[in-house]
Amino acid sequence: MANKLRNLFCAAIGLMVLFATMVPLKADAKTITLKFVSPVPPKSWLGKQQKWWAQQLEKRTNGEVKVQFFWMSSLVKWKDALHGVASGVTDIACPCSTYHPSEYPLYVVLDMPYNGTDYWSAMMATIDTVENQPDLKAEFKKNGVKLLMNWMSGNFLPGTAKLVDGIKGMKGKTFRSFGGARIKWMENLGINPVFMSYADIYEALDRGTIDGVELVLMLSDAFKHYEVVKDLYLAKTGFVVTCAAAINLKVWNSLPKNVQDVMMKLRADYAAHYAEQLMALESNIIKKWKEKYGVRIQPLSPSDAKLSEEAGLKAQEYFLKKQESTGHPARKVWDYFQKRQEFYENQVKQQGYPWQKK
Repeated sequence: MANKLRNLFCAAIGLMVLFATMVPLKADAKTITLKFVSPVPPKSWLGKQQKWWAQQLEKRTNGEVKVQFFWMSSLVKWKDALHGVASGVTDIACPCSTYHPSEYPLYVVLDMPYNGTDYWSAMMATIDTVENQPDLKAEFKKNGVKLLMNWMSGNFLPGTAKLVDGIKGMKGKTFRSFGGARIKWMENLGINPVFMSYADIYEALDRGTIDGVELVLMLSDAFKHYEVVKDLYLAKTGFVVTCAAAINLKVWNSLPKNVQDVMMKLRADYAAHYAEQLMALESNIIKKWKEKYGVRIQPLSPSDAKLSEEAGLKAQEYFLKKQESTGHPARKVWDYFQKRQEFYENQVKQQGYPWQKK
């Protein structure tokens, strides 16, 4: 009996020792910390969306992955974002295609003027095109990055430092342009485009270096452009989808499969969350700029809207031919992107947006 009790005691001690050795291993599991360079302030609308993504990532991985933010491009300048990610200076950043036209001759095609109308559909189509269109997929791989989470600028709107009379009043003026095919769109309208980083727009408008800007409400509100813009025209001239956050490909490949799976599911969820929030945000910004800051805001006249769209479609064709003349299958990428947008737009018509589904 004594031997039996002793054996049971020893077995119990053994189980306690085993359990004690197992628990610390789980508690001491290494946390993955990813460096994320964001071009905006943490309290801006976009900053809040990016923090939402980071919080969701940490929650869905049970704390296995955390995100360390470097706000206002404090680690890598926005114009150098792609090189910063590819070189490993940061794990994640938001490289824009037009900031790196040599590295992104196909990606930049997605941001042509009048490239779409529905925010969520365009964001989902961007994911599909980057992941599945062979030529663009190869471009991302060559640059050593993977698309991690969407960017949607919202529609570009012509804004000026002084009151002008529509498109006619913008002719001959110097405007900051996002670049790419949007430069040709401005030239077709008789506007003089210059390229500069979004962070430099405020000072350029304030000093009179430029007369106007094609702005997006989400970013311009964060950069306080309501202080230097006096006239704003509402127009659906297209948007930017190619400043999407990208992760270093080697870092991505080193992540555990369960973490990768969480990130891919979160990518689609973020697109829906972002689109829903952006739609609500823009209407609030327009009201605030009008009532609080006295910015004159009005739609383009029907004739100006038609003139602008015609200039945009001509710019599309010009840019596609230009990119293809240098050996890049731009039209294949563009057609794929448009077909995927059409797919998601039809889905919205039939089922509503993801956040509207019961």
